[in-house]
Amino acid sequence: MGISNPTAAYRELGGALRRLRQSAGFTGAELARKLAWPPLMVSRMETGKRDSTTVDVVQYAVMCGLNLPQAQPLLELTRLAERRQGYWLSDKRIGNSLRSLIFHESAAKHSIIYEPLAIPGLLQTATYAEARISAREPDLPEEELKGAVRTREQRQRILHWSTPTRFTFYVHEQALRLRVGSAAIMQEQLLHLVLSADSNKIKLRILPNAVGKRSDFGGPFQLMESDEHAPLLYLDHLFGGLILDDRSYVNDYQQLLPMLADVALDEGQSREFTASLADEYDRGSQPDVAHRLEEEQLQRHVGQRLRGSGVAEEQLQRRVGEFVCRSSFSNPTAPIYEG
Repeated sequence: MGISNPTAAYRELGGALRRLRQSAGFTGAELARKLAWPPLMVSRMETGKRDSTTVDVVQYAVMCGLNLPQAQPLLELTRLAERRQGYWLSDKRIGNSLRSLIFHESAAKHSIIYEPLAIPGLLQTATYAEARISAREPDLPEEELKGAVRTREQRQRILHWSTPTRFTFYVHEQALRLRVGSAAIMQEQLLHLVLSADSNKIKLRILPNAVGKRSDFGGPFQLMESDEHAPLLYLDHLFGGLILDDRSYVNDYQQLLPMLADVALDEGQSREFTASLADEYDRGSQPDVAHRLEEEQLQRHVGQRLRGSGVAEEQLQRRVGEFVCRSSFSNPTAPIYEG
């Protein structure tokens, strides 16, 4: 039977089945004929619009050339889908733990991401990502570390697609101040945020410390909105994450969005503040000016806001330009973070 609103797990399972069929060289009609299934059955399985059983998936996979051990990942996902309770991503091989998130993220029209203590993965530089993973898993083999960083870089390709997919990032000031690696890595990372926020696809909103407990919204999460499916929620965790599409859970997080927007700096202020912190990392005095910056942010939040003024924009462009020029001319072959 076809279902009109497939769950996240069944949509992901369907995508995996479709890739398997295509790699086996079959059309949907050919595979249905070989399995003696109704013509629509393959299509519904691949779009998640059928509650596929483990028997269905075993027959599908074997006909596409897999043996039973090779089909185990598909069967595990099928069992998760049959539970209809969301599913936990806990694979410690970092690249694979992102697979489900990347699948649903790629299908969304608008993603809203909140991060309290780290730069969002979609906006991380390679050096920041490597430093953060190394600190968390110091014994991770070099090859796996490089693979995890590559996966993050590949995930970021979605930011450059020609599709109308949009991203809104709410990042707490603490994430900008929490040093990961060296000051040079942080400076590069913060300037990357400023440059990325110039894209029409990306909105960057900073939640300032100055508003106190009103800026505390708990752990990181991502809401993914789509024209074709109900909103989807991803709750991030140190070694994995939880994907949920239960409306009661999703609604709770959707209700946080107006509150996030209310306390966050606007886009122009967020770019200006992030560039200012990048300057402090460059001068090596970021901890010494924390109190002054918090006072400035409080003033902006209660009414004395820059609102994208010409002076602020000119200062921002000068900061970024000076950094790029200095990095380029002092050592043209060096990565930007080695300046």
